[in-house]
Amino acid sequence: MDPTIASAGVKAAGSVTSALLNRYRPVGVARTGSPEDRAQSYRRFLDAVSANTLPSHWVRNLHVSGYDSKDNLVGHLLERQVDANIELICALDGIRLCAPDYVINRAEELMHVWGPNTEASQEEFPRVLHAVTVARMAFLDAARHDLDYNPKRWHVLTRWKERQYLKRQDRQQAS
Repeated sequence: MDPTIASAGVKAAGSVTSALLNRYRPVGVARTGSPEDRAQSYRRFLDAVSANTLPSHWVRNLHVSGYDSKDNLVGHLLERQVDANIELICALDGIRLCAPDYVINRAEELMHVWGPNTEASQEEFPRVLHAVTVARMAFLDAARHDLDYNPKRWHVLTRWKERQYLKRQDRQQAS
């Protein structure tokens, strides 16, 4: 058998197989539940949490300082907060679509901390913001674990560099 005919046959079979495998995975489009899709939904949720808490904090500070509530700035901030609330709910639904249960639980815990406390008194609001920050960090840790961003046991060099960095940080804080 001629080697060129055999190589052409293998090449043709390979291209047909490749076309069949790539048929359901278009380039640039993340598959639902894929790591890229989950990372995108986690970023969207974290952005929505930040976009939701900051205007609320600003409106509250403007209200306490006696800023005129008829001014366009307060109306604009309230409009941004409504848009951020909608985005936050949509981002949570995106997480519910593609994330594992432990990440969904952390996201819902964060919503539980923030949701009923948006109308907290001025004295309670710093405590609420701290609780939201703690819940956001717990969600971020769960997301990092899900996406496998943490170094593995066999990544000795990476873990060593991380320990060295933390030691330098401790020394700088101590001095």
